[in-house]
Amino acid sequence: MCRFVMFRAVYFSVVFLTFLVFYGCGRLEYSPNQIFDKYSPRDLNAKNLSRLYELQDTTDDTIRFVLTGDTQRAYDQAARLVKVVNRYEKLDFVFLNGDISDFGLLQEMKIMAEVYDGLKVPYISIIGNHDLVANGQAVFERMFGARNFSFIYKDVKFVCHDTNSREYHFDKTAPDLPWLTQELAGGADIAGIIGISHVPPVSDDFDQDMRQAYESMIVDHPKYLANFHSHVNSHSISYPQNGAVPFIISNAVINSEFLYVEVIHDKLVRYENVAY
Repeated sequence: MCRFVMFRAVYFSVVFLTFLVFYGCGRLEYSPNQIFDKYSPRDLNAKNLSRLYELQDTTDDTIRFVLTGDTQRAYDQAARLVKVVNRYEKLDFVFLNGDISDFGLLQEMKIMAEVYDGLKVPYISIIGNHDLVANGQAVFERMFGARNFSFIYKDVKFVCHDTNSREYHFDKTAPDLPWLTQELAGGADIAGIIGISHVPPVSDDFDQDMRQAYESMIVDHPKYLANFHSHVNSHSISYPQNGAVPFIISNAVINSEFLYVEVIHDKLVRYENVAY
């Protein structure tokens, strides 16, 4: 009897392992630090921007978007956010403003991408400090795209940039001021500019030696409408250097809040903190 039980246990173990090898190996994670697998998406920002332009309503001047940050493992709250945002009848796109992951892991970003794929509108992702942990930068760049990028929608330019200074040991590369200078250099066809980045300059995770130069190039720019940040898990608004440009910080997904924003040409006409 004992031999039969042992034989049956060994038999089923072999069958189970064989099943994993032949049927499940494609879904096995070989290392928590791997950068991609055969099921991980890539270039999501480029694909979502392409979709945004395809869906664009050229008869409507208003740009409507939602900005939310710090999703880190808040899977249930993120799923609820998708349901709430999908109720908006007129919405152009959603910004995921950093910290999509907590530990910079592939599986974290894959899960969040699957959640946000449920949005009816395109979504655009910006890198956060937690997305740079371990191999997170490589995962993010493959799955979503560049750390610094911009796009023009209707007549507004969105400048999405990496301000996670601490993760680069305050080596003066983040924010990339030369790149920002070039992006803000002009364009007669652009009515307004909006900046999006994760870490706000008020945070100690932003290089304070670069703060004044960073804020000055924004508040002194005649077309700059607003700068949006996340990271600190609370909503606030400030006007650095007593300028006219608001620096608006969104609350975190884990706190079940997001920002709803409307822009028309050269005017920020509405921004609302929404609790859900």
